[in-house]
Amino acid sequence: MIASPGVAVVVGAIDVGKTTFCALLANQGIEAGVPTAVVDADMGQSEIGPPATIGMGLVESEIQTTGDLLPKSVYFVGSTTPVGNLLASVVGTKKLADKAQELGKKLVIVDTTGLIRGAIARKLKTHKIEILRPRHIVALQRTNEAEHFLRFFDTWEECTIHRLSPAPAARPKPTAIREQRRTVRFHEYFLNAREHQLSFKSLATTGAWLYTGEPLEPKYLRFAEKALGTTVYHGETIDRGVYLVTQGEVDKQGIGQLQEEFRTRTIVTAPSSRYLNLLTGLLDSHLEVLSLAIIRTIDFRSGTISLVTPLKSLSPARSIAFGTLKLRPDGVQVGRLRPGDV
Repeated sequence: MIASPGVAVVVGAIDVGKTTFCALLANQGIEAGVPTAVVDADMGQSEIGPPATIGMGLVESEIQTTGDLLPKSVYFVGSTTPVGNLLASVVGTKKLADKAQELGKKLVIVDTTGLIRGAIARKLKTHKIEILRPRHIVALQRTNEAEHFLRFFDTWEECTIHRLSPAPAARPKPTAIREQRRTVRFHEYFLNAREHQLSFKSLATTGAWLYTGEPLEPKYLRFAEKALGTTVYHGETIDRGVYLVTQGEVDKQGIGQLQEEFRTRTIVTAPSSRYLNLLTGLLDSHLEVLSLAIIRTIDFRSGTISLVTPLKSLSPARSIAFGTLKLRPDGVQVGRLRPGDV
């Protein structure tokens, strides 16, 4: 791999030694004088950058682990699993691999998640490998668990597949240990965080319907309140439908009244509590991640949001990406939304 560098994608199940292999390969690249970078696409057990992100680090000297690398750039996924976030997982990995090559790195090592079995894993790994167009695929397998997608690439002339067995010392870690490690990483990230306030007037949004459409007139909000039997804090038109943020759960019978009033079958409602403690990413004018942040409160009447973030100043922030993970500032997970819940 050192003699013919390029993108090298490392795949395998949980705890087969993928991250250790990536560090060893990175050290070989540095020893041979090959400019090297590592893309950490395992958002559940992140080494480069915080959990719920994909991170990229530049290897300038020998490392003990990829966790020694400072994140040169991160991509916000907003979840610790690629399930439900396949597009973000693929786009983020490709974006950071391209950035590493733009910075002159000849060997770009891509560490991946342990999601290896089943149709979702096959779809994710196949499309990720296709778009990265690696020179090498390294498969660490205990038996043949990766063959259901590897065989597709066996006829690819530009790519070499290296099938390896895990080191004997590689042992699965209990789920509780993996969860505890994520909690510690989040705790460390938000340890010195402060609360800031931003106006949505100065922000673009992604990952939620909020502030992606045109606000509803007050008379329509009042109509929606009567139909749904609860306070409606916010409403807007969205892609041939209507999005409403409510105080609580809604009267399902009222949905039909709204469909008739707004002449659409698409009525999306979300209780405001879904936004509390939600993990978000703050992005600059180049769509680069400035920092992660946790939502404390949203004042829908004034259009302001209070966030806890390590950033000292939020003035560079131009957009906010909503995730699906809910956290306390001490790093403890308190919930998880399904894609589309907000």
